[in-house]
Amino acid sequence: MRRDFEVGPIRPPSEAESLLLRITRNCPWNKCKFCSLYRGQKFSTRSVEEIKADIDAAATYGYGWESCFLQDANTMVLAFDKLREILTYLREKLPGIKRVTSYGRVDSLAKFSVEQLAALKEAGLDRIHSGYETGSDRVLALINKGYTKAQEIEAGQKVKASGIELSVYFMPGVGGKELSQDNAIETADVISKVNPDFVRIRTFVPHMGSEIQNDIDSGIISNCSDIEKAIELKTTIENIKNADGRLISDHIINLFEDVNGSLATDKEKMLAVFDDFFSLEPFQQKRYQLARRMGWIRSLSHMELLTEAHNNKIDTFLSQLDSDEKFEAYLLRLLRHYI
Repeated sequence: MRRDFEVGPIRPPSEAESLLLRITRNCPWNKCKFCSLYRGQKFSTRSVEEIKADIDAAATYGYGWESCFLQDANTMVLAFDKLREILTYLREKLPGIKRVTSYGRVDSLAKFSVEQLAALKEAGLDRIHSGYETGSDRVLALINKGYTKAQEIEAGQKVKASGIELSVYFMPGVGGKELSQDNAIETADVISKVNPDFVRIRTFVPHMGSEIQNDIDSGIISNCSDIEKAIELKTTIENIKNADGRLISDHIINLFEDVNGSLATDKEKMLAVFDDFFSLEPFQQKRYQLARRMGWIRSLSHMELLTEAHNNKIDTFLSQLDSDEKFEAYLLRLLRHYI
């Protein structure tokens, strides 16, 4: 579709069908060690007049957007009055929009009062996506996230109290082997205390050339294996208490896409996915890992749907990947195609 308005480089998978409306350019923090998306790019905010002109342009298309995502990395860095003016205009010009969402960093969210967030909800902001990544202060410092666990809890509780839906992202494995247990337990504690509407899993995959890959190469962090990251996620789920949001594994970098459900009623069902996998012989576990990382299956039950050609290819690869080191390196190579 031809567009006469500015569009940024990224959006959550759940916003694939949304109108993408660029409010800011790039990232105001731009120091997280695992992220290189905005490296070398200058952060800037767009004027209200520019944004209104883009809304007008979108309104002329006659396209039936039902949702809108406000880009780029942290729209919530804007002042309250500016955000409210943009939201109000958007809702007036595109009345068919049923949901408006935005990324928001923890430190930006924490600056708002509950009353201000509620006013933004009234103006039309329905959901905030926030990349918490971890609940561990040690891991937050390691990846240079720029805020603390206490700030995560404060910001999350404010958003929840305002009536805006909160979707948070966590990265199993981002603390490496050394902090894996701490990452799991502290992340579970944050989820328990914030009770976000959505907990979205983004298993850690280091980018080539990123600062965190440099830390791995220099031995500061020992990268977890594919299975160690799954164990970490299982530990997180086991330790979540009194939360009723939905855990969603909606990305191919996650080993189990069917770890998905209500944290209030579906925990046992989700944990059973891990148990089914770990009950397999190690060779069968590797067969599943390869099939999943090649993008052929979405769950363990799909293994029986693989063709003879698929199975032969998997077995050929396994015969060549004759050490754990070679196997993990190949999985990482496959995963990097998806990030």
